[in-house]
Amino acid sequence: MDVVRPSGRFPASGRVFRGPPPSATAGATLIIGGMTAVYPAEKDHPAVPMGEVYAGHPPVSRIAFPSGHEGWLVTRYEDVRTVFSDPRFSRNLLYPGAPCLIEPGDFSTGEHSILNMDPPDHTRLRRLSAQAFTVRRIAAFRPRIEQIADELLTAMIAHGPPADLAEEFAFPLPTLVMCELLGVPFSGRERFRRWSRVIVTPMQHAPADVEQARRDGAEDMGALVAEKRARPADDFLSALVHARDEDGDRLTEPELIDLATQLLLAGHETTVSLIGCGVVLLCRHPEQLAALRADASLTPGAIEEIMRFDGPVDSSLLRVALEDVTLSGVLVRRGEAVLAHVGAANRDENAFPSAAEFDIRRKDAQQLGFGYGIHFCLGAALARLEGEIALRALVERLPGLALAVPAEEIAWRPPLSVRGPEEVPVTWSA
Repeated sequence: MDVVRPSGRFPASGRVFRGPPPSATAGATLIIGGMTAVYPAEKDHPAVPMGEVYAGHPPVSRIAFPSGHEGWLVTRYEDVRTVFSDPRFSRNLLYPGAPCLIEPGDFSTGEHSILNMDPPDHTRLRRLSAQAFTVRRIAAFRPRIEQIADELLTAMIAHGPPADLAEEFAFPLPTLVMCELLGVPFSGRERFRRWSRVIVTPMQHAPADVEQARRDGAEDMGALVAEKRARPADDFLSALVHARDEDGDRLTEPELIDLATQLLLAGHETTVSLIGCGVVLLCRHPEQLAALRADASLTPGAIEEIMRFDGPVDSSLLRVALEDVTLSGVLVRRGEAVLAHVGAANRDENAFPSAAEFDIRRKDAQQLGFGYGIHFCLGAALARLEGEIALRALVERLPGLALAVPAEEIAWRPPLSVRGPEEVPVTWSA
């Protein structure tokens, strides 16, 4: 029987690859084994989170990725935490024949990205980039974030309902905050938006377009680095340039550009989706929205529940086992690829009783939407703060907040992208 290879686009529900057992070495398998399910599975509706789809899957199962490689899909909370934190699982996929999810390397911003590193290089870059997200620096931004949220809503209210909350509020709020934090001109946001959107939705674009977007991002960041080098300012990008120039062993030029690009991307795209997903969820659960409106102290818990139930990150970056590891009784051999599914883990009944229910009062285990272990999201505290400020501002200033279209008509980004609605049409009591 001929081997069927994936096309790199969305598979049909239940489709499997049929063919002879893999003949290549583990981790570099391109010949798909018999009866291997395809990832990602087709959904009944684009609005359905992938976590809901995979919550009922076995804890560890064999899967075929769009790239043609095989690996293991991990869906349980404790196993996912192990994959994220155990040094036997590596993010360094630079070696020849390394497994990949979509294309070799799966480099969202470049092969020098902090996301593609293990210690000690990861530790070095993490220590430098963490300076942008200290508790003091984030706390100092609260008044400015509140001011931005207030100004955006004032303009939206003046225009009157309905409005696209994604365009008028969810996108400009975190984008402006991150631009100010890093020292990136907000005036160039439309060009930045074009290439960033392509990078975080690779399955919607041809590989050549994704690669061009990455080049555009690197070119823009390279120009900004040159400007900060010539005219340093009191911002984080200038501090990174200084670290690079004062001690070249600490930060190479490619690492500097990739790190700045990654921070800018991750610092706004996920928060845009967090706000969008949150508003859709709250409008679909009006009793939860009413509770939030009545009690502001529920806001931090609402952010955590949004991240758990339907957050921006439903999967994770691919990893490879550096040695044999057993997960839920299944042996993962050295060199094999592992995909830890955050969305499924966040719906594990052992960690989150009644996991299928959206409940902003939930007091269960820590959700994994920001990751875990050494790759835990650097900007988690900032994203939480922006999310809390955004929700409070929306609830307080938009009485009668509701979706302006039926929830099923909202367009969503496809799997293997940053999860979120493309638009969020809303209305309110004018």
